[in-house]
Amino acid sequence: MGYFVLLLTIVVYLIRPAEWIPALYFNWNMLLNILGILVMLGVALNQNRKFTYDRTTLFLLWFIFAMILSNLFNGQFNTISGYISQILSTLIIFVLTQTAITRPKQIDNFILVIILVVLFICFQCYLQATVGYNWGGLEPFTRGLVSQSGVEEAAREIQVVWYGVLQDPNDLGMLLIAFMPYIFSRVFYQKIDFIKKCFWIIAMLIIGYTVILTNSRGSMLSLIGGLAFFYIIKKRSMTGYVLASIAGLALLAIAPSRMAELGSGDYSAMGRVYAWILALELLAMNPIFGIGAKHFLDYHALTTHNSYVLAMVENGIIGFIGYFSIFAITVFTTVKVAYTVEDKRRSIEIIALVSGMVGILISIFFISRTYALLPFLYVAIVMTYLRVHTPELFNEYISKLKLFKLVVLSGFFIIGLYIFNRLATAILI
Repeated sequence: MGYFVLLLTIVVYLIRPAEWIPALYFNWNMLLNILGILVMLGVALNQNRKFTYDRTTLFLLWFIFAMILSNLFNGQFNTISGYISQILSTLIIFVLTQTAITRPKQIDNFILVIILVVLFICFQCYLQATVGYNWGGLEPFTRGLVSQSGVEEAAREIQVVWYGVLQDPNDLGMLLIAFMPYIFSRVFYQKIDFIKKCFWIIAMLIIGYTVILTNSRGSMLSLIGGLAFFYIIKKRSMTGYVLASIAGLALLAIAPSRMAELGSGDYSAMGRVYAWILALELLAMNPIFGIGAKHFLDYHALTTHNSYVLAMVENGIIGFIGYFSIFAITVFTTVKVAYTVEDKRRSIEIIALVSGMVGILISIFFISRTYALLPFLYVAIVMTYLRVHTPELFNEYISKLKLFKLVVLSGFFIIGLYIFNRLATAILI
């Protein structure tokens, strides 16, 4: 029952049928969240079942508590009610994923279902690019091309989108690239029968083409970064860096037109740099608790376009440690298990999953999605995969990265962001 509720929750969350099929208009997310809570209560009260969670769950709770604390500290009591339902929904789906999936076949099928949903969305995006609208009548996002002089030209270019949480090309791109290294490993590194091989090849080509249709620089860079990380981790040698560089150059060769806009004339990039400058100044003024969750736009007309910067400035160092630790633990544990597990096929699959995580982490470096579900959902998927496929190694490495090290790493990351901002400021301004 719990597994069915989880599948239905994710399918509804991604496809958003209520937003493009009038007959299905209903608050499905609220209903499915209630069912998810009932499932978890049932598991918690069942003496024959163990309620499963790990350190990432605890740090997610830490981050949520820090969000609320930041608002309370800044006297923003009314703000909490504005986002509490969203963040609780994220927590419910996160814990439900870890609780409902108990067998290897379940997590494998769960990933397959998500990929099938992604392929459906890709088909709808193809309709947008060719017909001009998809089944629900949604049209692609269009933007004016900017000449070298900075003047917007009459010609327009399209960026495919989807409903709800994927209505921004960058969010859609993040979903598309998440499982590309996983698919890539199935195509080139897994011994499977011909029919399955053909399916994964077609899936890789379709999703890759749709990434191009998003015309999102961040998504393209994230795809390159994820595949590069796959080779670097897999080879564990200079060969990995060489192959990663070749793959990156090949992808850049077919990258969307907006990749050519990177440079000193890129007003979007300069806008982000200005936002980061202000964010770092605000963090210096409110280092512990930040300026309050969901309040950066009170100080600046544009968001930071960086999930890490937004986490820092709005929730302070306390909140950022919780946020950063979720991903640091995931990457560290997954890489350690991948290097230790004896089954080579399993090792490559784990490397592919952590490479998808790195792709997402690169993606959220370019967009403000600090509170979005997808990065947290992917963490839950990866950690659940390790727990059900390699339980002994998972238990061995999940606690290796101690809190002190996480605090130090968080500090170095903040310093790195500051240095990056100074360098970007010198180059773009």
